[in-house]
Amino acid sequence: MTSKSLKLVSASVLALCLMGPQSGYAADAAGKAPEKADNDQAETIVVTASRQEDASRATQKIAPVLVNIQSIETIKKYPDFNAAEALGRIPGISLSTDTGEGRFVNIRGIDANLNGATYGGVVLLNTFPAGTAASGSGRAVEFDTVPTGAIDGIVVYKTLSPDREAEGLGGQIDLTPRTARNITKPFVEIELGAGYEPLHHHAGPYTGSIAVGAKMGDFSFVLTGSRKDDNRGVDDTEPSYANDGACGVNGGTSCGAPLDRVLGRADFRRYDYDRRRFGYGGELDYAPSADHHYYARVDVAGYIERALKDHFYANFDGNPSAPDAQGYVVDRFQPQIDIVNLQETHRNTVAATGGEDRFGDLQIDYRAAYSRATYNEGYYNEARFYGSDTYYGRYNNTADPKRFYYQFFQDAALTVPFNSFDTSQYGGANGKVALSSFSEHDADYEYSGVFNARYPVALFGSTGTVKAGISIRRRTKNVYDFAGFNTYPAGSTVVLSDYAQNAPQPYNYYYGRYPTSPIANYAAIANLVNTGIPTLSPSLGRDFNDKENITAGYAMYTVDYGKLDVLTGVRVEVTSETYGNYLTTTDVMGNSSTSFVNNIKKYTNIFPTLQLKYQFSNELQLRAIYSTGIARPGFSQAGGNAGVDFTTAPRPVYSAGNPNLKPTTGNNFDLDLEYYLPHGGIIQVGVFDKEFKNYIFKSAQVNQPNPIFLGQNGDFVTYINESAYARGIEIAYQQKFAFLPGVLSGLGVEANLTLVKSHFREYAAAVSGDGTDQYGSLPGTSNVTWNLAGFYEKGPVSVRLSSQYVSASLFALNGDKSLDTIQAARLTMDLTSSYKVGSHYEVFFAAKNLLNTPLRYNDGAAYRTQQIEYYGATYEGGVRIKF
Repeated sequence: MTSKSLKLVSASVLALCLMGPQSGYAADAAGKAPEKADNDQAETIVVTASRQEDASRATQKIAPVLVNIQSIETIKKYPDFNAAEALGRIPGISLSTDTGEGRFVNIRGIDANLNGATYGGVVLLNTFPAGTAASGSGRAVEFDTVPTGAIDGIVVYKTLSPDREAEGLGGQIDLTPRTARNITKPFVEIELGAGYEPLHHHAGPYTGSIAVGAKMGDFSFVLTGSRKDDNRGVDDTEPSYANDGACGVNGGTSCGAPLDRVLGRADFRRYDYDRRRFGYGGELDYAPSADHHYYARVDVAGYIERALKDHFYANFDGNPSAPDAQGYVVDRFQPQIDIVNLQETHRNTVAATGGEDRFGDLQIDYRAAYSRATYNEGYYNEARFYGSDTYYGRYNNTADPKRFYYQFFQDAALTVPFNSFDTSQYGGANGKVALSSFSEHDADYEYSGVFNARYPVALFGSTGTVKAGISIRRRTKNVYDFAGFNTYPAGSTVVLSDYAQNAPQPYNYYYGRYPTSPIANYAAIANLVNTGIPTLSPSLGRDFNDKENITAGYAMYTVDYGKLDVLTGVRVEVTSETYGNYLTTTDVMGNSSTSFVNNIKKYTNIFPTLQLKYQFSNELQLRAIYSTGIARPGFSQAGGNAGVDFTTAPRPVYSAGNPNLKPTTGNNFDLDLEYYLPHGGIIQVGVFDKEFKNYIFKSAQVNQPNPIFLGQNGDFVTYINESAYARGIEIAYQQKFAFLPGVLSGLGVEANLTLVKSHFREYAAAVSGDGTDQYGSLPGTSNVTWNLAGFYEKGPVSVRLSSQYVSASLFALNGDKSLDTIQAARLTMDLTSSYKVGSHYEVFFAAKNLLNTPLRYNDGAAYRTQQIEYYGATYEGGVRIKF
């Protein structure tokens, strides 16, 4: 759209503010969906997630924008631990998992860093800036910090209106807190549950939640609290390759199979996570009359996690023998035991106060809010015990890419098996001991304010509503790292036998396939690290202190002309950012100095929209939409931080932000046909086209010569902009077969499918391995995602068997398309059931991850497995009580 046309749109919409009357209408957040106004008068709908499934579907139907709504009633039908997993059930949503749980979500295949997130309308911030989705260091929000017990529903905005923040190129997610607004009588709701996780024989998860509320005259309140303790075990194997991306890059010699399968190391990792997820909050409402309403709300959610990690590493020389008749090769290796214990806390806090007033035809609402996200790594203790490089490993990684075969021996003749549990082989006279310790303290907080006004306007023979407003956001984000290192050389008195038991594990690691480390004494390891590293020093490479100010204004007009509903308007956002980083420079004499530098950026964006909805009948409607949005760079992406890490293998890595990085903007086109069925059912088909300008991604140039690498080659990693697009189709179908006779009337199905084709240039010809421009799908984008659930709901009985599929996606760029890290496709299955005992009690049982689906990554070709991580199933039962 040209600047001239943008000015015309802005002028036209603003002119509507001067024209004639009609009042707005807010949706009933308690569960009753608003009905369409009579006399062809349009209304402004405040879309919220109703508690009941049918009401949520009704709100979705009348919403002026394209949304999907998940009620708390629906969320409880699945065994989901957190908000991310609940989101994964919604059409067009794909899930990124970590440590066995959902964490980040993509909307319509769009990288999670490009989507927006709010909690009760207040912007939700990400807790850990270095841990965002698709290796992006962007702005993706970790939805695993919010337990399902801390929310009352979910709204996914597929298209944005001018009265919402413009962040959300793929879409925007609003987690709805429990509200006190519509409480009419006292209530108490309690849920208690316990379970078992067989993989490491862990008791748990343990679940407890409570919600209470009441109305007292003009005041009403609600208080909520929830906690979920999960003691998940993880079995992980991570092979890495001797060439590790050196082949085929920048004119290097091509080395296809089997040369690119030569292992540099094989990692056998056992993890035990103790995660305590929490959520608590409350709201106080005051409504002295039907025309005036005021509220104050505070909500806190997050988790505290302690992790115990035991690793056995086989460090191969990378010079194997020729394969034998069975495909096995032999290579010498150095054994290593790595023991880690850590504790970290993720926390989100959202506080808001505001109100609504109606003065005749004029309606206003306003809100002041504070949002805060913190990440604190209280301690990270790591001790690495090395053995002698005198042992021999036999492996076959060509027969099955999903299962590599290993055998380890003490001698070259391969006659005496190597025992990874023998603690006398590590440290002391056999090898060095390396200690490391870290802590980190990150804070991201924002003050915001919003003011909106609605007034009825007559235009072209029909009366609609003009809504206009302003908003301000003042955000500060900082990261502070501390680190310490120490090494005891071979021959020291530090030996693993003083810090671990010389005995096998009490269970079969990785189903008995692979060796693992001895049982560690974690308290002794922590004492060793703290004694060897008594103080930590500031580590400035990732540290930053950034500020971001966003000031916005908008005007929009909603009206209906008989069967045609129209929403049009424009939003203007002015952004001012200050990126503050530590920068280390070296002069010609080799002297280095570190200073703090600020990079300042300012820009203005205009976001027009036109959204049409045509109702063929009460059940059938068509939406045609043009909308726009923005995704600002991640703070570390656009900062001026830069540095070389010489500890990375096989080459040093130079990492840098890009102060010239531009925000990603997009034009979005949607066409959506919806047919609404009884009992909350729907048949929905939609197509979309998202055209991105200045798409941000992490670029890597590997195996490059440069003086900064001190005589060796290294890798350059930074962030750049490219044009890109994502196009696709969504199909959703949900129906309860109430028309069937007798007991069969409780049967039903819930299904959705999303197909996405995305495109961007991964590597320019100047840096690619084959000297050509290389194109691919957007990072984190799965071409195919689907959900399928069969259920039975009749009387007191509810049973649901559900499955999810997410196809492969690009996770990280490693210098050439043939070497990119790919997250493999995955299919999962869950079972939930419940039985109501009278009107106040309900017992439930859930089984999660019935297929024991692993998390799997590969480097480039599918046979170059990088990681396979198993979590096992989770079983949980309990009771829900409601008065």
